[in-house]
Amino acid sequence: MYNKRTWINKDNSPSTGNVVAFDGEVDWGDGKTRSIFLSVSDCNVSARLHKSHDDTVEDFIDKMKLLRDEINLFINHLEANK
Repeated sequence: MYNKRTWINKDNSPSTGNVVAFDGEVDWGDGKTRSIFLSVSDCNVSARLHKSHDDTVEDFIDKMKLLRDEINLFINHLEANK
């Protein structure tokens, strides 16, 4: 099991921004299933990337890598255009 929450705002911020990464067994009442997701939240807004029933774990890893690469490209753009 992997379950980690990371706060993304400064300590003195009134916002409750965080990233939650989860991989583990969840019991939805009809039996345990593996749940995998990454959730990004800031104030009242959240986005969740999750492994759907149609995805393999490798498909989900590929999604995460693509997301990571796009975030890095955007960071590079912003740093170059401050």
